[in-house]
Amino acid sequence: MSLLRYELRKLFMLPMLWVFLALCLALNGLMIFGNASGRGFFNETSGAARVLGQRVDARFLDGLAALPRTENTDALWETANGMKDVFQSYDVSELSAYYEYQVRHSPRMVRWIHGKYEKIALRVHTLAESGAGMDLYAGPMTHDRHQFLFGTLLRAVTTESALLGALASLYLLGCEDITRTACLLCASRAGRRQWRCKAAAGILASLVLWMALAGLSLELYFIVWDYGGIWDANVSGSFNYIDELVLVKPFLTWTDLTVAGYLAASLGMSASLALVCCLMACVAGLLIRSAYLAALAPVVLGGAGLLAAVRLGEHGPLPAFAAACFQPVVLWLDEAEWFTDSGIKTVVPWQEPITAALWLLLAGAALLAAYKRFCGKDI
Repeated sequence: MSLLRYELRKLFMLPMLWVFLALCLALNGLMIFGNASGRGFFNETSGAARVLGQRVDARFLDGLAALPRTENTDALWETANGMKDVFQSYDVSELSAYYEYQVRHSPRMVRWIHGKYEKIALRVHTLAESGAGMDLYAGPMTHDRHQFLFGTLLRAVTTESALLGALASLYLLGCEDITRTACLLCASRAGRRQWRCKAAAGILASLVLWMALAGLSLELYFIVWDYGGIWDANVSGSFNYIDELVLVKPFLTWTDLTVAGYLAASLGMSASLALVCCLMACVAGLLIRSAYLAALAPVVLGGAGLLAAVRLGEHGPLPAFAAACFQPVVLWLDEAEWFTDSGIKTVVPWQEPITAALWLLLAGAALLAAYKRFCGKDI
């Protein structure tokens, strides 16, 4: 434990770490305050939902009519009064036919897509029966706020924490080579066990840095935007949707998720992606003597994987494209649509957590193998 504390102390006394962290938080703050349009309507809608509840029904409309008249409540009244449950008449077969046509040259992919949309049809039936489509969420601002929170701010947090964790791990694993003290440390009593502590310190620091970035960024966001009346809203309400340019479809999750539940699940996924990046950086740091080249390895790996997925999507074979979508970089790109139907990019329910768990296991196994090789090689 003393070796681990020493490595953590060495890392957290590095001035550039705190400069990088401060710059990331400043960037997130600029994004939050630079995207404050409509805050008055959003906060007033949340306040009304805190009093009246999220489900738009006769009681909600009566309560809304009794509230003091303002420009925002008038706009909310017009929106709520004309609201319809999108799931009562939604036909999943049209959506299935659209994606099946895209993969028509691969009978196997057609079967996979058809089977997936049979499961989604059951979800639509469940949502129609429960009336979840009548949850207000944030009314007409639902889509924009959801995309900003999960697709912009949380993606920025994921990216920043992944970079910070990877760079912290590479610094700890490579600083001895940079200062030319690696051989001296290997000859010490701790020996090569010190590199095990370095990797452990990098992983622990990665999680701490992720918590700092996520906690401070979200705290600032929720100070500006009042979610007090929104936490219990179903994210699959009628106002939430996915826009694929040529197609607009409801925001369908694989199980009922409130805004609070969706945020918690997304934060878990974000931490997993940051940890995967840190583990891969540790693998590179143990296998590659140059810290600068080791820093490029995860970037090259992610870029090559993304390029392979794009090429396979364009030229096939499509089953290989479906397999290539089980990558962390693909998850990162689709961060605002986690736990939903992502078209031909997802072929099984809950593909995102399955992918994250798979890569955590692979990266962990690769780290153990890299450490074993490091202990046996001549440095």
